[in-house]
Amino acid sequence: MRAYRQPMDSPRVEHPPLLLLPHLPPRRDANNLVSDLFSLTRKMRAIDDRVKATNGLSQTMQSLRAPLVKNISALIQRGNELAQQADTSDIPGLQQQKRELDALTAQFKQTSSLMLPLSKQSVLLDLYKSNLVRWRSDVKTQYQIDLKNLGLRLLVLTLVLGTFLILGELWKRATFRYVHDFRRRYQFLLLRRILLWFVIAITIAFALATEIGSLATFAGLITAGIAVALQNVILAVAGYFFLIGRYGVRVGDRVQISGVTGDVLDIGLVRIHLMEMGGSGNYIQPTGRVVVFSNSIVFQPTASFYKQIPGTNFVWHEVSLTLASESDIRMAESRLLGAVEKVYASYKDRIEAEYRQMQTQLNVRTVAPKPVSRLRLAQGGLEVVIRYPVELDNAAEIDDRITRELLAALGQEPRLRLVGSGTPNIQAVPSTNGATATREVTSKSDGN
Repeated sequence: MRAYRQPMDSPRVEHPPLLLLPHLPPRRDANNLVSDLFSLTRKMRAIDDRVKATNGLSQTMQSLRAPLVKNISALIQRGNELAQQADTSDIPGLQQQKRELDALTAQFKQTSSLMLPLSKQSVLLDLYKSNLVRWRSDVKTQYQIDLKNLGLRLLVLTLVLGTFLILGELWKRATFRYVHDFRRRYQFLLLRRILLWFVIAITIAFALATEIGSLATFAGLITAGIAVALQNVILAVAGYFFLIGRYGVRVGDRVQISGVTGDVLDIGLVRIHLMEMGGSGNYIQPTGRVVVFSNSIVFQPTASFYKQIPGTNFVWHEVSLTLASESDIRMAESRLLGAVEKVYASYKDRIEAEYRQMQTQLNVRTVAPKPVSRLRLAQGGLEVVIRYPVELDNAAEIDDRITRELLAALGQEPRLRLVGSGTPNIQAVPSTNGATATREVTSKSDGN
């Protein structure tokens, strides 16, 4: 209490300094705005707590002053009563009243000395409370300004992203309307997807951090996170560019990956989807399942990846027949080869066109595809092996036609007699690695 005592003739009261917010620089990026909003929210809560504490202390002061004020009021009332009862003719009575007034004066001074510090504290608390109220008002004003700026930034960001999405949708509709080639359409849609996500990422990055230092920090953190946590994804993205490069695969190609044969449905940045193909012999059809591989499989040394030669859509099949040794081999070979060439003539032009395209793209010379026959010595007779190219899409139909023509050729006069316990069968030409040619070269390509 002693710290608040001062002479009665010095009414000057030292006011505590007004707590004001420092001048804050303008916020330019959303990260600072969000952090400032949280900081200002915490500051307003702290000020509210101080206001509550000040109100509680002020109520305590009032409760302490109330008995003293009541006591002073009683002393004043008693003094007024003594003054009204004063009788100048009664000297002993006047002396008694004087003694009572002196006692009241002493009590009044004592009570006043107790009330003065409490009154000063009450004044200081009122000043402190008014400063807190003004401080909170300034903080709230700054909070509203930051909230308005953040809302404006989010609104602009939403409008920009919405514009990009609308342009992307218009691009998509225009592609479906004006691009009729399936593969070209897929390329345009893939380019649209990549550009759209790239522009969205750049827009969000500039919205979150507009300063060069913030952008550098933002890019550094993203790069470090990608390098550490997304190693497989990075490898898959690298595999994507390998797949779409020269001699790569396209949607609709038939490929074989790790023993799974299928048609390519989609080539994403990290995954490739295949419509699985299966069946017995040369009759391959969809199994009803979709197989998904990571693009990083192209870098795995143990994984096998087979595709068609660019510009070609044919594979080799062969048929083997064992004739009796007394047969006229030249006549038999000519008749059987003629039956195969008769069927081959119906699609010969397409095979030769694909061959010429392959010669142009690969810049190498290979043997022109055409039916050929070979003779081999076999137990009990001579084996005639005829190899011929077939279109991959119509392989089963072509094999069926060749089978019918061969049966007709065998039945012509003079009849050709087959020997051996095995049943003649058309099969795919075996490859050097043990797989069949139709399984090794199982992609439909347009040469793009």
